[in-house]
Amino acid sequence: MEKKLDIPFYKNGENGRQCMQIAMRIVLKYFTNQDYSLEELDKITQRKEEFWTWTSQGVTGLYDLGLKIKYFSKEDLKPFLEGEPFIRKHFGKDADKILKFTDLPVLINSIDKLINKNIFEKRILSLSEIEKHILKGHVPIVLIDNNKVSGKRDLYQGHYVVLTGFNDNDIYYHDSGPTDALPNKKVPRERFIEAFNANGTDNDVIIVYGKR
Repeated sequence: MEKKLDIPFYKNGENGRQCMQIAMRIVLKYFTNQDYSLEELDKITQRKEEFWTWTSQGVTGLYDLGLKIKYFSKEDLKPFLEGEPFIRKHFGKDADKILKFTDLPVLINSIDKLINKNIFEKRILSLSEIEKHILKGHVPIVLIDNNKVSGKRDLYQGHYVVLTGFNDNDIYYHDSGPTDALPNKKVPRERFIEAFNANGTDNDVIIVYGKR
């Protein structure tokens, strides 16, 4: 069995820090036919130069732009509302790096908002569940470890990708780059699962159902 959605494709910028904004641009074009610039999406997610975009920032941005969405993760988000003390306790030696690249007030505000809007569920979606969403025409945005896909043994490299389809052996997704950008990239199912389950991804999945 094979299913592939006809989804628009965009490439990432040269610095590669806007994969979330690219994913947002793709699903917004697909469901609303509106073409948002990366600059506009930076403002919507409140991303500042050199800072990371956390999943919750993308989720609340898409919600504000009128899409029906649900965010799934194995990580409980409520403790993050505590801010820096929780991050230091939770991430230990990695906390300094995380705080360096995180706009903490923006992160806390986005988490508070998605909890209040009831668009978050602490649960790991199985690949079969994700595929059922694709069969229904829903579009998943998934956080993967890109180094697991490429077979590198380097440190974690988080990368948001838009899933476009699957068959019995492979998963298809738009890889925005910045290097080796490729629409409908075909990755063996086992390798994709490894990248999805890698430490650091928290099994983050955003299911975009369409217009709200």
